Amino acid sequence: MKLSSKTHYGLMACHILAENYPDSTVSASALENRISVSGKYLEKIMRMLSARGIITANRGASGGYFLAKPPEEIKIGEIVRALEDDMRIIGCVAKGGKCRCPSQAVWKRLYDGINEVLDGMTLKQMLDGDIQGELNA
Repeated sequence: MKLSSKTHYGLMACHILAENYPDSTVSASALENRISVSGKYLEKIMRMLSARGIITANRGASGGYFLAKPPEEIKIGEIVRALEDDMRIIGCVAKGGKCRCPSQAVWKRLYDGINEVLDGMTLKQMLDGDIQGELNA
């Protein structure tokens, strides 16, 4: 399973916003430069995060993006699901049990496990480098 670049860049953007929480907003251009992503792509990502109540945007000369709630209240799973269509890894998981696929239980268990791991981590833990079970690369 491969996650999209939206999730990679979105998580990076949220990390930057968490670094600045609650003191200041971060401009779109500052995020573009730090993440090295185009403005249009970043705008799409930020709209998706905003629609889920993870970030907020202010327009105007002193505008920018900021977290809608404290980093310790934002689960990594919220961010990922906002950018990955709720992590529906296969159709029979999305159908809420109405599928008669013989492998549905396998995919449901995988879906539940992935979400459990992602929901077990907060943006604050990521910011602090305190993700339990972190892999040693």
